[in-house]
Amino acid sequence: MNDYISWGQEYLDEAERIKRRLLVIRAERDYDIAGEQAQRVQMLYTMYLECLVTGHEIGRASCR
Repeated sequence: MNDYISWGQEYLDEAERIKRRLLVIRAERDYDIAGEQAQRVQMLYTMYLECLVTGHEIGRASCR
């Protein structure tokens, strides 16, 4: 059971790292909302959401 808890927490930690990176990218002066950076941001945001959901789902699985 503890394996699920730590595994879920790893996903949540990774989600937090991705979120912080997204904030840095969006704060950059030369951030181009329509260009290559926008595609990168979208991909990172998708990864963030996947890590967040997966971490929470694994955490819930540990309670079963």
